[in-house]
Amino acid sequence: MGKLKVGLHIDGDVWEPEQITQVEDHGFNILTTGEHILFFRPILDTVTVLAYAAAVTKKIQLIPSTLILPLRHPVMMAKELISIDILSKGRLTASVGIGGDYPREFEALGVPISERGRRANEGIEIMKKLWSEETFDYDGKIFQLKGADMQPGPYQKGGPPLWVCGRSDPAMKRAAKYGDGWQPYMYTAAQVAESVVKIKGFADDIGRELPVDFAITTFLYVSMDEQVQVARNKAIEQLSYRFNMPFEKIVDKYCAYGPAEHIIEELQTYVDAGTNNLIVALVMPEDERMDYVAKFSEEILPILHNMDTK
Repeated sequence: MGKLKVGLHIDGDVWEPEQITQVEDHGFNILTTGEHILFFRPILDTVTVLAYAAAVTKKIQLIPSTLILPLRHPVMMAKELISIDILSKGRLTASVGIGGDYPREFEALGVPISERGRRANEGIEIMKKLWSEETFDYDGKIFQLKGADMQPGPYQKGGPPLWVCGRSDPAMKRAAKYGDGWQPYMYTAAQVAESVVKIKGFADDIGRELPVDFAITTFLYVSMDEQVQVARNKAIEQLSYRFNMPFEKIVDKYCAYGPAEHIIEELQTYVDAGTNNLIVALVMPEDERMDYVAKFSEEILPILHNMDTK
C-alpha cells in the first residue's frame, strides 16, 4: 500500500518548455505523451517529446503513453529509451502496446497488422536483453540477432520499468509475463477491478510472482466546470475532435466531469478498484491550459495525493 501517483497527459501536443516545467512545479508525479505516426490530427513524436521534457524538468517521471511497439524496431527503440533514461537520470518508464486502431500506420511502415502481437512480444524480449548489458543471440520468427549488446547500459539497473498497455486478455497476459505494470485505455473502474484479478491469475498460471510495486495505471479524461452539464458538453466537443468520432454516448464511461468534488468522487472509484497510478488528460482550451492545470493542482491534486492505494 502507498499513496496514489498522479500524472498529466499532454497528448502529443506542442507545450512550451516553461509550461512543462510548471507541470512539475504544480506537483504532478508523472508526465505522459501520446503516440501515433499517421493520424487525423497533429501529434508530435513521443520519444522526441520525452527527451524535450527531460531537458526542462528535474524529478517528474516520464512515460510514453503509449509506444506502439510493433511499428518500431526493438533495437532502435531500446537505444532511444536508454538514452532518455540516462539523460533524465532514471526518470523513464516505458509503456508499450500493440496499436492497431489505425491500420494505415501499419500499412505506411510496411508492418503486417496481423503480426503486431508477436512483434510486441519479441520486441519486449529483445529490449530487456539489451538493457541487461549482456551479449546475446536472438532467433525469433520476426527478429534475429547475432552477438547483440548495447552500450552504454541504462541508468536504471535492468532498464526502465516496462508497462504493458491494452484491454484484451492477450495484453494482460503480456503484462503478467513481461511487465512491471499494466495500463488500459478507456476503461471503467469496474473493468479495472476485474482485470487486476485476471492479471494476477495469468501470472500465477506461468509461475511468476508480480513485483510488489506492480503498477496498475488508469488513464482518464477530466473536464472541470462548476456546472455538470457544461463540463459534460465541453468533454463531448473536445473528445469527439480528438478521436474523430461521436463521444456523446460514451463520455460518461471515460471522462470524470463537473465540479471538483464530483471529479474526486469518480477518481476514488478507480483507486478503490486497484489503481495506484492515475494519468489525467484535462479537457481545456489550448490558450487556457495552464489555468486549468493550476486549477486541477489546487482543487483536486492534493486530495488525490492523499489517497491510499491497495
